[in-house]
Amino acid sequence: AELSVSFAQGLQMTNILKDFWEDRSRGACWLPQETFARHGVVLAELSPGRTGAGFDAGLSELIGVAHAHLRNALAYTLLIPRTEPGIRRFCLWALGLAVLTLRRIAANPAYTSGAEVKVSRPVVWLTRISTSLVVGDDRMLRRLFELAARGLPLAAPGIGDGFRQVRAAGAAGAAREDAAPSWQERVL
Repeated sequence: AELSVSFAQGLQMTNILKDFWEDRSRGACWLPQETFARHGVVLAELSPGRTGAGFDAGLSELIGVAHAHLRNALAYTLLIPRTEPGIRRFCLWALGLAVLTLRRIAANPAYTSGAEVKVSRPVVWLTRISTSLVVGDDRMLRRLFELAARGLPLAAPGIGDGFRQVRAAGAAGAAREDAAPSWQERVL
């Protein structure tokens, strides 16, 4: 359950970061004020293109948290049996696009609209093709993730610690054939 929740949080955080300015123009702000307050920023006082170092620091912190959740999303996806390539592919496409979106946000913290950090169609296509080619190879999927996430900030330990226990419990259960939970029970 922890991994599935973390997967959802990683995707949602990525979308919140990407759509910050559009949401703000409609009077909504889903970013945690306390994160930015630590860096001397009042979100209500920001305007597109005029954010400063404090905003960049808060944004980097949240990118690190989203990145940690997306690492858990990869762990979740790798628990899905290789005999379920369609389900794996579905998860991998969302995961890959989220990581690449975080990279675009990290590379352009002064963005003023989601369109500026949105992943291009050719990159979407490349993500779909590359993950589909290695959908059953956990080692290659980990390498693709590391390549895509290279250079992203990563939240301090705490966000990703719980999944190790879940994976260990799943591996221990799988070792006992007679008591092995289904993969759905392990990841849901």
